[in-house]
Parts: sequence; structure tokens; C-alpha cells
Amino acid sequence: MGNLAIDFNHTATLARSNMPTSIESLNFSKLKFKLTSGNEATMSKQVCEFAEQEYKRFLALKYFYPKETLVPNKLVDEFWHAHILDTRNYHMDCLKIFGAYLHHYPYFGINDEVDQQNLKNTFERTKELYELWFGPYPDFTIEARCGDDHACHAPSSCACRVPGACK
Repeated sequence: MGNLAIDFNHTATLARSNMPTSIESLNFSKLKFKLTSGNEATMSKQVCEFAEQEYKRFLALKYFYPKETLVPNKLVDEFWHAHILDTRNYHMDCLKIFGAYLHHYPYFGINDEVDQQNLKNTFERTKELYELWFGPYPDFTIEARCGDDHACHAPSSCACRVPGACK
């Protein structure tokens, strides 16, 4: 993964009182090992721990707001993709948390300017909900995949799902 600057001290404590047990109890040890070890490593252990925390928070928001469209930042999306690739566990985890499979739609925001603006607005709404439950949205930046055509991310200077998502 590219340059990553995160204020770990500010975001290190998971808001356990707001976390559903079905999400808190998810075991990502194998997934984290794959993301941080060997030739396939894409994250440091510290970044991966942070990504897990933020992914669980994203899942909690999906749990609390099942009808709301939510947009993850790039780091959460990367962790989500890794979870999805563990198809059996992802399916079982979704059933345990949501009672149904949680689908990922990677094309939100790529059709035209209206769709891109909708993505930005939805990301802002996601941040608002995050701050209601977990406090200030983490201040971090990620520089990776700048300008490539990866379908899940709108090209931006910080390569997040939407410009400004890293702020």
C-alpha cells in the first residue's frame, strides 16, 4: 500500500458500547495475516488493525441503517474486498449480522457527474452517521491507485472512493 498517515492515537479505541456483538466478535485473524504477511502483503500490521476497526464500524453503520446507502473510504473498501474474497466466511458473517448477504456495488459514482455528486453526498452522509456513533471521522490519507481505472474508486488526488474521502 502507498503512503499512509493516520492519527492512530485519536482513533485507536473502538467504541465498544456502540458495537453490536455480532460484529465485535468477527474473527479476521486469517484475513489480517494474509493482508500483512508474505508476498501478498498490502498493509502493515498497524494499518491492518486500523482497517479492521474501521471496517467493523462501517458494518455497524450498515446494521444500524439497513435501508441507507453508505460509502466506505478506500481503506475500509480494501478490507471489505478482502473479506468478500473469503466467500464462505463472508456469507456466514453476513447472515449472522444482517440475516442476509450484504452486496457490494462497486460502480456507484462512475456513470456521470450527477452520479459522482450523489456519491460525494452519500459519503458525506456516511461520515455524519459515523460521527454520531463513533466520534470524529478519522483523519487519514492514502496515496495509492491514483488515476487508475479501479471500478470501486473515483480517481482523486488521494485515490479514495470520492475526492475528500481521505480528509
